[in-house]
Amino acid sequence: MTAVFEDKVIVTTEKSKYETKIRKGKHQWIADEPADKEGTDLGPMPTELLASSLGACTSITIRMYADRKGYALDSVTVQVTIDKRSPEDHKFIREVELKGNLKPEERERLHSVANACPVHKILSGKIEIETVLIN
Repeated sequence: MTAVFEDKVIVTTEKSKYETKIRKGKHQWIADEPADKEGTDLGPMPTELLASSLGACTSITIRMYADRKGYALDSVTVQVTIDKRSPEDHKFIREVELKGNLKPEERERLHSVANACPVHKILSGKIEIETVLIN
């Protein structure tokens, strides 16, 4: 039996090439494909959105932890690259820059906290995708 979730992200693509409208509650954003892939380049590609999810989650998780512990963390910058090694084999490379007056042990702890972000856990765990056609 499939669970019904009220907390849905709604994604719609109409006839304007690959411009895809995404909404969740009061928030809206766009995904697209670049012009060289016949898109209108109005937003990031879906793979870039996936990479940005990992980067945002990592950055927020580190910020939350540092705030709770009172670390002197001024900013976190996360760069994410997806290395497509084959059609079924991908590697996410995260480069995390921590700015602030941090002790070496605090930096090391924040490095390990990066792997505790929920998106990291989802992407490195077992993933199952169920597709249901409506109508």
